[in-house]
Amino acid sequence: MPGSIDWKDGKKHKYSRPSESPSQYQGHFTWEKYLKETCAIPAPAHCFKQSYTPPANEFKISMKLEAQDPRNTTSTCIATVVGLTGARLRLRLDGSDNKNDFWRLVDSAEIQPIGNCEKNGGMLQPPLGFRLNASSWPMFLLKTLNGAEMAPVRIFHKEPPSPSQNFFKTGMKLEAVDRKNPHFICPATIGEVRGSEVLITFDGWRGAFDYWCRYDSRDIFPVGWCSLTGDNLQPPGTKGPPTPSSVCLAGVAGQGAGGAASHSMELSLGHVCVKKERKVRQQGGAACMPAW
Repeated sequence: MPGSIDWKDGKKHKYSRPSESPSQYQGHFTWEKYLKETCAIPAPAHCFKQSYTPPANEFKISMKLEAQDPRNTTSTCIATVVGLTGARLRLRLDGSDNKNDFWRLVDSAEIQPIGNCEKNGGMLQPPLGFRLNASSWPMFLLKTLNGAEMAPVRIFHKEPPSPSQNFFKTGMKLEAVDRKNPHFICPATIGEVRGSEVLITFDGWRGAFDYWCRYDSRDIFPVGWCSLTGDNLQPPGTKGPPTPSSVCLAGVAGQGAGGAASHSMELSLGHVCVKKERKVRQQGGAACMPAW
């Protein structure tokens, strides 16, 4: 399975996800083909808490910013950009180590320019697990920011609003962050919907990486997101067949044997709707009808 490129400590690293054998989609995975093969329907863009036009990523390695400590969300800390991919940043809290790096979208409300905390009457805090004595934090902070490149205000983006409700349906396809390997974004399916939460199941991985999240999670994206942002979408796994998310009916009402019907299917590939004219033949074939 192809790996994603990331930067860590100023060096280029290539990650790969564990796999039993090469995926049949390796090197040539396309959503359009995959959706046809699985008789699947992509989740519409309005289901997601994502910008309709993905935000530009103008950050650079080593830039400093303020970020919520993901392990202590009441604290705002200094963070350094140590990786870039698509519209996401890999961040490391200053005073922490590389075992606690985390990813944020460039339009996340959890990242802000240096000075935002003070402007709003707050104080920058050392990260959970600060490696030095707490009393040394003020001097450490001063040295950290002295001469550092601060991320300019103009490259931060406003966080998009949440959808008004949970519009997801079981079987819809999407792209999702693998939370066990968060540098990866992979093809996924809505496995179950329960109130404000959805079960994210990763195609071809037999539940090994599944997780529940809120419908407005920033870790899930419409089909086509990675192609728009330039992120590296991993192909489906090899530990199980793709899960069809539609009912295949052997025949279309009103058509005789050997007849053909032309159906228009609107696919939300990223945020561009593509009309696909599909001919459904009745002779020994099956018509793929979406299960909504």
